[in-house]
Amino acid sequence: MTNVRVWLALVALTLIEVALAWVKTAPGLMVALLLALSFAKAAMIAWWFMHLKDYRPKPLLLLLPFLFVCVGLLLVLLPDGVRAGAMR
Repeated sequence: MTNVRVWLALVALTLIEVALAWVKTAPGLMVALLLALSFAKAAMIAWWFMHLKDYRPKPLLLLLPFLFVCVGLLLVLLPDGVRAGAMR
């Protein structure tokens, strides 16, 4: 894979994200799709342009603690978001 292919893939994912903004979908589904696409783009950038593909141990093992922190923060802050949505 070359830099140009990765860049074209990132452009394609960005165009898909923009197209999702124009399509009528359920908000929960849209958020899930946008998060998945954003995660894929971030992973491609880190893997290719930051040269994490060359490191040992695999970068996934290094990033797992941060994933747990992010999920934990999401679970801690989710009740506040639900309450704020109900106040509207």
